[in-house]
Amino acid sequence: MKIRFLYKNRYANFYISFIMKNLLIIIVFMLAAIYGCKKEENAYPPPSIQLISNDGYVSNDTVLKLGEMFKIGIIAENPDVNLTNFIIRVESDVMETYLDSGMNTPVLNYEKTLVKGIKASEKWIFIIRDKDGKSAEISLNIQKDTSSTFGNIMYYPTVVLGAQNNTNGSFYSLTEDSVYSQPSAFNNQDKIDLCYYYDFIETDENTIASPGANIDETVYPGANGLSDWNIRRTTRYTITDLTNSDFENAMNDSLLIAAYGQSEGKRKAKNLQGGDIFSFKNEDGKTGLFRVNSVLGADEGTIDISIKVQE
Repeated sequence: MKIRFLYKNRYANFYISFIMKNLLIIIVFMLAAIYGCKKEENAYPPPSIQLISNDGYVSNDTVLKLGEMFKIGIIAENPDVNLTNFIIRVESDVMETYLDSGMNTPVLNYEKTLVKGIKASEKWIFIIRDKDGKSAEISLNIQKDTSSTFGNIMYYPTVVLGAQNNTNGSFYSLTEDSVYSQPSAFNNQDKIDLCYYYDFIETDENTIASPGANIDETVYPGANGLSDWNIRRTTRYTITDLTNSDFENAMNDSLLIAAYGQSEGKRKAKNLQGGDIFSFKNEDGKTGLFRVNSVLGADEGTIDISIKVQE
């Protein structure tokens, strides 16, 4: 029995000694196997991205007049792994992010009508990323036509809108310079650019948005509520640091275009207070400014604004 025990003990010691001496080699082989598997899993190429070059689309470097609209189309895909992020940046003397959108899809088809900004040269950069962080990008340069001139604007010094429970209309058309009640706005859906309401969320409160914003159904309920509209135009907004003097002295659309920049803006101008000046762009690509003159009350209150917008 003692001989057998010594034999087993020696065998165990030999086995342990062998493992210890070769431990480093074993670890190296294991890491190589793990890395090899991971490398094999991620061996697919990055996503592809290209500009649509059909008639009506801009897909190469070009020259456009100030404020001229142009249409771009993007096709991006990765058959191996889903796309998760699409970004549009505009580089001039500064870098602006026009769009940063999340997704989870193998293919992206994107079309958008853009507007030539005030800068002499703009580089539009389109970036796609997949879920493993691989990316691809494509770009084009838009130069400003040297014959460009600034355009005329329309000025509406006093526009009074009522909140959702006020007898005054809550909806407004820039082209008509008209305020609409909810029933009349329903019958003129293709003209409505702005709407005003009071939001009981403290950080939002007095809000100017548009039918295309994500407005809760309880704000404009009933048969003519936004959920029943077939056409929901979207206007987007950016807060500015312009002064009252800047606003008053804007005699053409140069300040309007410069104030909006090339970011896409937000679908709501929230928590409005007297003296605020917001830049906006409507569904038709027209840029403008509105100044808050006064705000009175809550959901039965009113807002008084002045508007300057491109013709």
